[in-house]
Amino acid sequence: MKRATFALLVSALIAGAPYSAAAGTTVISHGFAANATTPALWTFTMAEAILAAAGDPSDCGAIGGETPVGTVFLYSPDLGTWDFYCGSDTPNGEIALVFNWAEESDGANTGGTQGFAEAAADALYAALRDPWFAGNFAGVDLLAGDIHFIGHSRGVVVNSDCVERLAVAGIAVDQVTTLDPHPVDGTLDNPLGPLDWGDRGPVTWTNVAFADNYWRADGGGFPAYFDFDGMPLDVDLDLFLGDAIEGLGDFDPVYEHVETHAWYHGTIDWTANNDGDGTPIDNEAFTDWYAFGGVPARDRTGFYYSAIAQGARPDPVSGVDPNWSPHEIYNGDFEIVNDEAANLGIGYAGWRFHGGDKAGTVIPWSFADPPAGSTYYLTLFAGSSNSSLTHNRLFIDESVGAIELTRRIAIASANDRLQIVLADGIVEETLADLDLSASTPWEVVSFDIPAASVGRTHAIRFALDGGGDGVEAVVDLDDLHFVPEPASALALAAGCVGLFVLARRRDGSERIR
Repeated sequence: MKRATFALLVSALIAGAPYSAAAGTTVISHGFAANATTPALWTFTMAEAILAAAGDPSDCGAIGGETPVGTVFLYSPDLGTWDFYCGSDTPNGEIALVFNWAEESDGANTGGTQGFAEAAADALYAALRDPWFAGNFAGVDLLAGDIHFIGHSRGVVVNSDCVERLAVAGIAVDQVTTLDPHPVDGTLDNPLGPLDWGDRGPVTWTNVAFADNYWRADGGGFPAYFDFDGMPLDVDLDLFLGDAIEGLGDFDPVYEHVETHAWYHGTIDWTANNDGDGTPIDNEAFTDWYAFGGVPARDRTGFYYSAIAQGARPDPVSGVDPNWSPHEIYNGDFEIVNDEAANLGIGYAGWRFHGGDKAGTVIPWSFADPPAGSTYYLTLFAGSSNSSLTHNRLFIDESVGAIELTRRIAIASANDRLQIVLADGIVEETLADLDLSASTPWEVVSFDIPAASVGRTHAIRFALDGGGDGVEAVVDLDDLHFVPEPASALALAAGCVGLFVLARRRDGSERIR
């Protein structure tokens, strides 16, 4: 197999590192998970089926006497680590990653629901760029082989936002597979009226060699709107499954939205009659899931197009140029809000889950007298839940030179300090320890980031320290972002003028997306 490669006219690319390479990496992202803290079982059984398709004879290490080939990992949102699930305990084959964003995926969280899918994508991007493992996998580069993203429902949104970040970083993705994509953006299945959690629509970015979509829709209406609709996408292969997996008439004892990922599982393991999580495969009344209703045979669709199966792919469509910036701190301007809920418009995306510590009920976002061009900002003040706030883990790009922010000392205190700290899960590094003895208006300040900290993943904490006497100061912060080294800034600007991607298919042919 040849890894898709391309040239991107942006100079802030990845610095080479002496890592061992995975044979290939598959990322599986689940969708809406009601009242859950871990992904559904189907994500793990799909991961195991992919390893078996890649040549693992051991059933992910469960059969005695067989040497496992490949490994399944589960992402820990609390620690930011890829935790061993099953398979080989040494890097000797395919790697399948199950991404866990279950806790925030159902929208039931303190504050606004807006932006949590993209915040999860930001964390996933960091976990791929600078993966944290235990044991023998420390130092493995997850992005050196063929990369395949598989997403179901809202997981499609997470993957799309992550792949956009990879595009800006200059990292090729071999395949993006979308299963019944369902962004919660106010357009699909609205049983309670328009429901918009700020999900961005999935996009085929220019760094993707092949994109395939499998979907169905029942058109809404009671009770069908509880069986969430998928949607067509402008991708290399867009396959409608509705005529194949629908039940007898309008009745289906199993939700078709769930059956979509079970259908894809059946194209990985041709002998499977269920997805390992209770959803039968290919047993609808009076229909067949495969070789029926315009759907190809089981061994000629779905996973057939993966780098593992090496099926012949259709001609590609044009991709979309990314517009995310590696100098962005997600929701660092505190403007991602939910205007539809009675929660003062506040949203904690980027600051809760995945290392962020905003979980209390006290609302620190303020809106009185903001800096020019802003609506909301952060206020740090006395109280254990209000005197500090930590941003989710994020990857600090190699082009970054400093962190810049707008600050106001609303109430001064000679005994208090404002500290800005980088934490990587093991070591904490103080970027700034600032005097708060005099009040100031809104002002822009910046602080250098050590060269040893770039190209790595960190959480960023902003905290008031009262020196043991309690906090008296009140400090407002806004517009947190990174700024590049001067040379990187000039090169990045030049690259944006002529952004293109040259992708190489598995047969060696090249194309511009």
